[in-house]
Amino acid sequence: MIEDEDDEFEDELSGGPAKRGDFNANAIGLRGGIHLIPSYFLNAALASYGNSLCRDKPGNWGEQNGLVKVDGCNFYVGGDYIRRVTRAFDVSVGVGYLHIQPPDSLWLDNDEWDRDSCTVDEGSGSSCNLGAADYTEIDLRMFTAEVNFIGRGTLYRNSDVEVQLGGGGGVGIGVLIGDGVRRTPLGPNPGSPGDAGSCQTLADTADFRKCTPRYYNDVGIDQDGDGMREPNDDHIDPSTAEVDGNGGNAPGGRISTGSSFARCSRDKCDGGDLGAFNATETNGTWPVYPVINLFGSFRVIIKDSFGISIEGGIKDGFFFGGGMQYYFGGGGKDK
Repeated sequence: MIEDEDDEFEDELSGGPAKRGDFNANAIGLRGGIHLIPSYFLNAALASYGNSLCRDKPGNWGEQNGLVKVDGCNFYVGGDYIRRVTRAFDVSVGVGYLHIQPPDSLWLDNDEWDRDSCTVDEGSGSSCNLGAADYTEIDLRMFTAEVNFIGRGTLYRNSDVEVQLGGGGGVGIGVLIGDGVRRTPLGPNPGSPGDAGSCQTLADTADFRKCTPRYYNDVGIDQDGDGMREPNDDHIDPSTAEVDGNGGNAPGGRISTGSSFARCSRDKCDGGDLGAFNATETNGTWPVYPVINLFGSFRVIIKDSFGISIEGGIKDGFFFGGGMQYYFGGGGKDK
């Protein structure tokens, strides 16, 4: 008699009769969401940079902290097999696609531009040196494989619906399918075709028509591939003036503008022209990256068959998204 009264009291607290017995322990699901790398991580090292923030303007904070471009969105999509070990604990194995591709932008180190003192470019050797910037292309698109462990407490459960809240984490790998990171020096005395003084302030780096990448003889790089470089006087790479004078014939090919300047719009420069400089660096990326997850999760399961989840946390950056699941096969026992 006392046991029956306790069961009735639990039913009243939960809003209905508790769902007992077997449950579907297997599921397949789809997930997706937005992936963000916070700008304040980049701001710590860079005076000028770009980021994908799913908006069209840097905002007041960004403008004051070197964020010059914010085009595009980073995102992820994937599919999972989920094993419900208990109602409260899942193991999820999944594959997916992670899209990290911020806009092309001029990245400039903080030690090359002192935000507290610099107003205009003062040239090489100074702490206000826009020419030290690199035209930076980032393409870190990758396929991922992950295993995650998720624990959730039950907020509400009856014969029709189960509501849970919790979190978890996991690990995986990301196999790079993008081009990685490519950096082409902007060059000393930055400017643009027909306007040598167009690249003077940090704000100018937002427009490649003002701060236009230009071929120059970089003494630290063997641009023509002959195995020699300065100060060897037997043979050095052609000078900027020579490339301008010979119709844009640079060490890596002919520049489409017929000059030492690459062809650029406000937001993009011609990749073939940058390649013609033969000064683009592609080191610094790996073929495989670790994927580390830590997240919170809210889930609703309807009729022990269909689930909807909302999740957010860390996935080599911050993410927010959700998913849908189909549960099947029985096999689960209440403990």
